[in-house]
Amino acid sequence: MRATLAILSLPLLSLAACGGGGAGTQSLGSIAPPISGGTVAGGGVVAVTPTPTPTSTPTSFLDVKTTTTFDAIGGLHAIDVDDKGRSLYTGNASTVGTPSGTISFNPRDGIFTVALADTAANVTRSVTYQDPAHRTAGGMLQAEIPEFPFYNYLEASSDDDLSDTFFYKRPGNTASYVTLAGFAHRSKLDTTTGAFHSEHGVMVFGSKSTLLQVPSTGSGRFDGDFLATMVAGASGPAGMPLQWISGTSSVDVDFSKSSLTLGLTGTVGKTYVNDTPVNDFFTDIPTGSVFTANGTASLTGSRTSFAGKFLSAYFTSGATRTNIDFAPISAASSVAGASSIDGAFYGPNAENVGGNFRITGGVPDQRIDILGAFTGAKK
Repeated sequence: MRATLAILSLPLLSLAACGGGGAGTQSLGSIAPPISGGTVAGGGVVAVTPTPTPTSTPTSFLDVKTTTTFDAIGGLHAIDVDDKGRSLYTGNASTVGTPSGTISFNPRDGIFTVALADTAANVTRSVTYQDPAHRTAGGMLQAEIPEFPFYNYLEASSDDDLSDTFFYKRPGNTASYVTLAGFAHRSKLDTTTGAFHSEHGVMVFGSKSTLLQVPSTGSGRFDGDFLATMVAGASGPAGMPLQWISGTSSVDVDFSKSSLTLGLTGTVGKTYVNDTPVNDFFTDIPTGSVFTANGTASLTGSRTSFAGKFLSAYFTSGATRTNIDFAPISAASSVAGASSIDGAFYGPNAENVGGNFRITGGVPDQRIDILGAFTGAKK
């Protein structure tokens, strides 16, 4: 009993000093740090290598920590109808180097800011979607806004008492590093004169690939979808009709030859004039018509983007086929049309592709202009 009591009554200093060798000696009252991964330096001091903090890999281009701004690569057009019923149509398709504007996302507050600026299209607008009520769903939108699955819809009051609508496909449902988006603005209709102003737009936005992320050899197939806004038909009793086209896209890239092909297949939606549905009797392209287009493009000098034009484009409705004659000006023809394809690669290792396109019919007295955007994910 006495021996046990004697041991228990030893000073704490003696217990703290115990240990095999000086390497593990600690000062009075200290706690020994973990030696995992460390090295023992002279004098009995332990140097510990800190464990690195793991960093998560973003799952999509919207998986960001701070407010991030993306280029909006797309096409915009506008229609002005004055108090005498005269109409003015303006449209333009942007390039990768000169985008239609920007889209900013603030992840902390869930705020989107859509800033569009295209003088050729006569569209200059900046809308911030920050009120929780701006997030809307089907059945609450303007009638002319198409409702698609996997899309988010934002709608805010415009400065002329109507709505600015922005909608985008949720990343990951086709591609993760780029996505499709649409925009519509409609000003108040003057019920006395019938004057109004209307704007439509489509675009892609996302995280573009760097030069080192784009392969220089091999090939790749990118499957995805597209969205387009179209004016088809001259002004008449129904005004100037606007229609949406949606469908699938396919892009085949030969990186070694710096070339690609684009194929589009889609369906024409209902026709609207200033948010009012129009009977197909008054339209050149009826609802449900199938749109088909094929084009080619070449990678630019930076290899992160590409540009080209279409080879063919047409609509089919039953047994009726309507070709879009977009041949450029020549001495042998009265046609004066145009087409364009502009896009870029997105994400690490160029996993996604996205871009815009335009097809302008050039047949005299026929008005048709299609402005669209497409995305794709590597198979």
